[in-house]
Amino acid sequence: MIDTAAAWVSSHALLLFLLLPLGAAALAVAVAVAVACAGERFTPAGRLAGGAAMAGLAGALFLALAAAVGRPGAVVEFDSALAGALGMSMGDSLLWLLSWFTTLGNRGFLTVIAVLMTAALLARRQWRLAVFCAAATAGGGLLNRLLKHTFERVRPEHDHGFVTALGWSFPSGHASAAMAVYGAACYLAWRLAPKPWRLPGVALAAALVMAIGLSRVLLQVHFASDVVAGFAISFAWLVLCVAAVERAGGGSARPDQGVQ
Repeated sequence: MIDTAAAWVSSHALLLFLLLPLGAAALAVAVAVAVACAGERFTPAGRLAGGAAMAGLAGALFLALAAAVGRPGAVVEFDSALAGALGMSMGDSLLWLLSWFTTLGNRGFLTVIAVLMTAALLARRQWRLAVFCAAATAGGGLLNRLLKHTFERVRPEHDHGFVTALGWSFPSGHASAAMAVYGAACYLAWRLAPKPWRLPGVALAAALVMAIGLSRVLLQVHFASDVVAGFAISFAWLVLCVAAVERAGGGSARPDQGVQ
């Protein structure tokens, strides 16, 4: 069953790389609309409780994966089967394309984006949002480094030569950093950008984050569980940072705040 599922995923890799980001975009828009509507009805305490619940669910998913990858079981078996199947089925042209695309999640590139966002907020005297941006991005990166050295999971074997990956595998640094930086950018855009840009911004950020995570799996430099865990832990951290800045008043709504 596991080998069959891994073989199916590897044989439909390109289709999944196109469809899953679209699905992530649609889901993110639906969640953003639901959260915005709920925010208009609930008290600050209720919104804080909702944020805590979201962070808790993401954290629980990370902990479940962390426990699963530490011992033999279905998760480890699927990870290994998928990495092996991809190693035999991925064509050079797709690997070359993915090797360029994955740079959108490189630590150096995302660091530049994070620094520019923080500097722009400081220039606008958006002090609390600047602190939020720095905490969400830099804090997420430090958390990922700590977790990598805690679990010390070895990466899957990859010898195609299109990309080089060093260090430990769990959780994925690209997935974690993409979620933290593009997620923070999405929150800032929701707070500061004109209304017509908000939902498209959410959709674009979600699709980009998902595509970066998928590229790491398809390039065989991470196991699938590494990427899901990276998404989960950074999402939990991002939600906590958002809750903190909202609680501090840095995310107070503008007169035209809303979905439409």
